[in-house]
Amino acid sequence: MDVPVPQGGGLASQLTLQGISRQTACFRRRKSPFIRLFREKRPGVLCPSFWLLAWANGCPYHCAYCFLQGTFKGKTDPVIYTNLRKLLWELKRWLKASLKPRMLNTGELSDSLAITDELAKTLIPIFGRQSLHKLLLLTKSNMVEGILDLPHNGQTVVSFSLNAEEVAKLYEPDAPPPRERLRAAWKCLEAGYPVRIRIDPLIPVEGWEDVYAELAEQVAQLNPERVTLGSLRVFPAVKAFSRRNPSVFKYATERTLDGRYRPPEKIRIKMYRFMVSRLKGLEIGLCKETPTVHAVLRLPLKCNCTP
Repeated sequence: MDVPVPQGGGLASQLTLQGISRQTACFRRRKSPFIRLFREKRPGVLCPSFWLLAWANGCPYHCAYCFLQGTFKGKTDPVIYTNLRKLLWELKRWLKASLKPRMLNTGELSDSLAITDELAKTLIPIFGRQSLHKLLLLTKSNMVEGILDLPHNGQTVVSFSLNAEEVAKLYEPDAPPPRERLRAAWKCLEAGYPVRIRIDPLIPVEGWEDVYAELAEQVAQLNPERVTLGSLRVFPAVKAFSRRNPSVFKYATERTLDGRYRPPEKIRIKMYRFMVSRLKGLEIGLCKETPTVHAVLRLPLKCNCTP
């Protein structure tokens, strides 16, 4: 298929930022590849490989538990890559390289919509002109108005990361409240987009059954094509470079083989079973969990980032 390439090749000049200033964001050219296959190489954790598009690094929401704090040593303000021409040439090759359906995740190293929707506006029509591969937008944003009328033809999946309202107030204060993200999810669903939900991280705050029961009910009403569940998990570097409410780390007391700290396994299993029972009938997967937890729950090894 043909992928149009802008003559100028630059992104910064046409970029409209959402919720952050140009003084906060950093712009530079990317020298390494934009597209690569992510493989979880650490022992003791199950994670299907997936394709990611590194169009930016960092996120303006700065959630207290975010793994990007460890990955980028606390420097989580957005870095946006400007050489769009190179990105699109890589995409053209990627779309032609496989006859098996694949999914390209734009939200692994940055939120897909929180910084800008300009890239999504470019990519969604490209994926809409073919019927094999999918684009994944993963976001905590509620800013979806700019993509609702685009010709997506069902080839772009919009996935919203949610948490219980009380948990989000404590540990996701810069992100839109979950109720606003849910409204955005409904808008995308009504615009014909496949919608997924990621409830991650589950955090065993006091009274967690009540607050997560309410969230599960709201998600069940939405009836997304897939729900991915994950629990709090942090590397030591995340604690070292944390910029926000450190009280979240008191829940992560058990170190697993992959080097992360998590809530105790019994609590994680209890929370997963609780959510599965209230999301009955929906396709559910786990994100970066241990083999022992997978063995107990017997959920299929498919998650948010896979086709």
